This record gives sequence, structure tokens and C-alpha cells, in this order.
Amino acid sequence: MRTPHFLLVVTAAALWGTGGLLGSLLADHSGTSAYAVAMWRMLIAGVVLIGFLAVTRSLSPRALTARMWRRILVTAATTALFEVLYFTAVNLAGVSLATLVTIGSSPLWVAAADAVVTRAAPPRRTVVALGLALAGLTALLGTGLEAGADAVAGVAVALAAGAAFAALTFVNRRPVMSLGAVRLTALSFTGGGLMLVPVVVLTGWSAPSDGEGWGYALALGVVSTALAYVAYLHGLETVPPFVATIVSLLEPLVAAVLGALILGERLGPVGVLGGAVLAGSIVLLRPQRDAQAAAA
Repeated sequence: MRTPHFLLVVTAAALWGTGGLLGSLLADHSGTSAYAVAMWRMLIAGVVLIGFLAVTRSLSPRALTARMWRRILVTAATTALFEVLYFTAVNLAGVSLATLVTIGSSPLWVAAADAVVTRAAPPRRTVVALGLALAGLTALLGTGLEAGADAVAGVAVALAAGAAFAALTFVNRRPVMSLGAVRLTALSFTGGGLMLVPVVVLTGWSAPSDGEGWGYALALGVVSTALAYVAYLHGLETVPPFVATIVSLLEPLVAAVLGALILGERLGPVGVLGGAVLAGSIVLLRPQRDAQAAAA
């Protein structure tokens, strides 16, 4: 595991943390539905990256092999499924509970898949980091959990969303030669966004209504999605899937801090302690100098 790739995964988690705030601002300002927010963020991210590839003459769709197209389509479908399941869980169980179960369960799904494939348990240091991360996340979000009548169904859907995110991570644990993270993200997100169009049509079409709304949508698509997923998929070149999903637990921490700073939400002392524990788990996972020296 290389330090630059590890930092890319950390960066991706931090950028994802801005998505909740931007999505909330977009929905409140333009009356955009949760499914439409997911669709617009994917389409904008995909189109922007395709434009970048076209300008730099790096798209070359004719050069894509059958293996590349399979990875693109699987990533597109998995990401679209994750978005739909996650926002469905949010509608049923609320943002805090859905986020906790979705993001918190992802490392467990990856650990189970790793155990089946490799027939070996994760390293003890990584398991300790997972325990700290889950404890910190629970403390961070615990004061905001609200269980409604549909909470049980929401938790079940959130577990499925966590499995979808874990599948996205596991599928991309090994890069396809010459495909690249930017091209993979561009094509898979465009495809995934198009897959969500029928869902939005069936649940009620909605779009940003003015310049401010489109500003939120562009920030959500470019910063919170395009840049984040390019960094994440590139980081997976050397960062193990189990470690990557634990690092992704930084997302709720960043979201909570932004909520406190911008929206006036209060973390409270328990939440602050939970955030510190969660951050500590990421420090525990950082690549060690001796490991780098050995790899060299």
C-alpha cells in the first residue's frame, strides 16, 4: 500500500463528505427529489469527465476492449444501484441512521468477501481500526438517530446499500490495464446516470430551477462526485478494499463538521469525541515507513 494512493482514498472520503451538504442545499433550494439528486450528480460528473477526456484526446472509445466495457458497465450498474438504495434508505430511516448503517456496514461486507476469496482473516491492526471507526461513527451520529415507523425496512435497505458500495470497491480492487480511473469514472457515471433516468421519471421528474440551484448541482457533480471517485478508484490500485472502506467512514465525519460550521448543527461533546476516535482509526491505518522500505 503506497502513501500517495492512501491519501487519495482519504481525499475521496473528505470530498464525499461535502456531498450531503450540497445535496441538501440543492434539494431545499430547487425542490429536487433524492433520486433526481443522485441522477444529476452522476450525469454531471460523467459529462464533465468525458469533456475533459475529449479535450485531452484521452477518451478513445474505439480503443476500449471487451474487458474494459464489462468493467465500465458493472461499475455503472453497481454505482447506480448504490445511489438508489442509499436514498431509499434515507427516505425510510432518515439521513443519520441510513448513513450509519450504509457506510458502517461496507467494511464488514468487504471483510466477508475477502475472507471467502482469500480464506484468511484481515490483519489484527486493520480489525482494531475497524472497531475504533465503528465506535467513533456510532458516537458521532448517535445523538441524531431517529427511528420512525419504517426504520426496520430502512435499515434493511441501508445494509443492501452498504453491500453495493462494498461490491463497487471489491470489483475495482484490481485496475483494468490501460482503462484508467478517469476514463472508468467518466463512462461508468454517465452510464449509471442514464440508468437512473427511468427511476426519476417514475418517481417524479425534477431539476435545478435557477443559477444557484445549478451551482449546487455542478459542485455536487464535479467536486463531491467526479473528483472524489477518480481519487478513490485510483487509490484502489494499491489500497486494499477493506482498508479503503474503513477510510470511507471519514465521510460522515466531514459531513457532520460541515453541518456544524455551515448549517449550525451541533455535534455535542460525545460527537466531538466520536470524531476524534474515527480520525484516530484512519491514522492507525496509514502506511508504515517500514512497509514502504520493505516494498522498495
